Amino acid sequence: MLNRGIPALLWAIVAVGCAAHPTVRTGLPDRFVLVRHQLLIHSDFPLPEHHRLIEDLCAQRADMANRLALPASDEPIHIYVFDTPERFENFMRYHHPDFPRRRAFFVETDTRLIVYAQWGDKVGDDLRHEVAHAYLHATVRNIPLWLDEGLAEYYECHPSRCGLNVEHLERLTELLRGGRWRPDLERLEAITPPLDMDRDQYAEAWAWTYFLLRSDPANLELLRSYLADIRRGGQSATLSVRIKQ
Repeated sequence: MLNRGIPALLWAIVAVGCAAHPTVRTGLPDRFVLVRHQLLIHSDFPLPEHHRLIEDLCAQRADMANRLALPASDEPIHIYVFDTPERFENFMRYHHPDFPRRRAFFVETDTRLIVYAQWGDKVGDDLRHEVAHAYLHATVRNIPLWLDEGLAEYYECHPSRCGLNVEHLERLTELLRGGRWRPDLERLEAITPPLDMDRDQYAEAWAWTYFLLRSDPANLELLRSYLADIRRGGQSATLSVRIKQ
């Protein structure tokens, strides 16, 4: 009698354990898919087709193409929006355990451009930043890390701010007044993957990008020609060298 009762007892223990520890969801949100231009926005909750954030992302596509003189790409960009921070973190820990803790990521594989983000108060900044990476990588392969991040920091800002990142501006002003920073584009250009950039380097990358985009038409043309040369492939003089010429 005792032996025959053991299997039933084991099943009871397993059932109680499963009830106490419900299955953690680690899959992608994919109940709804909204398609706008090259963006495929996946979520488990419905998003209005003309949600203002989606309109921002579509306008950003046109602005980047026009301002940077880049061809518009039709390569799909898959955006996965998680409804809660917990679900986003569960997915990232399971599928990308080596990634740092952040609210959003851009991932490029051999075949796909992907953005992962959690819905929340900062989702606008997060998506504008990561989707900027995706738009760039759809047309400009091997873009230098500092410029990739500088442009993403520029486009992260709400469109009404025209790329002015107040947080970065205040940080650089503080460092400059304290004698702890001087602009050095060559130092930024030396940072290459897998190395990462710190907070102050992000700020400087934004500052150089803002300078090139907003200070003078000649500087904008310098940036455009540099990106065009990168797109064509081969060796290209760095921007720091071009600025000095």
